[in-house]
Amino acid sequence: MATVEPKSMAVSLATPPGQMFTVDIAQSAFLDTETVNGGRCSPCHADDFATAPTTLAQSLLVSRGLLRFKLMMDKLQIRSNVKLANIVTTYASDAGDNPITDLNFTLIFENADFVPTTGTTIDGSTATTTKAQFIRDKIAEALNADHTEKMSVFNPTSGTGNISDIEVTVGQVMIQEGEIVEAITVTEVTTFRPNTANQTPTDNALTYSAE
Repeated sequence: MATVEPKSMAVSLATPPGQMFTVDIAQSAFLDTETVNGGRCSPCHADDFATAPTTLAQSLLVSRGLLRFKLMMDKLQIRSNVKLANIVTTYASDAGDNPITDLNFTLIFENADFVPTTGTTIDGSTATTTKAQFIRDKIAEALNADHTEKMSVFNPTSGTGNISDIEVTVGQVMIQEGEIVEAITVTEVTTFRPNTANQTPTDNALTYSAE
């Protein structure tokens, strides 16, 4: 038995490429005060909610969550192209004044060999030994960062258009850096692998029975 790769059809056996990881960020303990520390981390815009934020202060929390999500994705793409999939957000309700409590998503790294397995957590207490831990550390860095960026922010008090260009600043989502790390769970999906010889089914792998 032999496998002949159909190169003329531009079809590779090494599909799907890369490596897949699931991420869970439990955010119930993160700060939700109307300060630079509030807003948590979320991909949602103000107009994604059934009821928009009712004040500028609450809308800024939504923008801070979105800014942290952007910072997180920036950090995750430094070493390799990464695809984001299967985003699930958990809120108490679909009103914009409610904070996110949990965020789940999937990351697919195109060049997984470029993702390191060494480093330390943001509090310096634990050495990193796996790719999943390195990804967790990059997410933690984004949630622990101080950063300012101009954003288009929904402003219910601004008048026509309800959009203001505002410099938005984010700070640490929690004062205890170790607890930020503990809130993040990254798990490799080990079944996400190319269709190489060791995973190709044998000739008798599928049998039929009369019905």
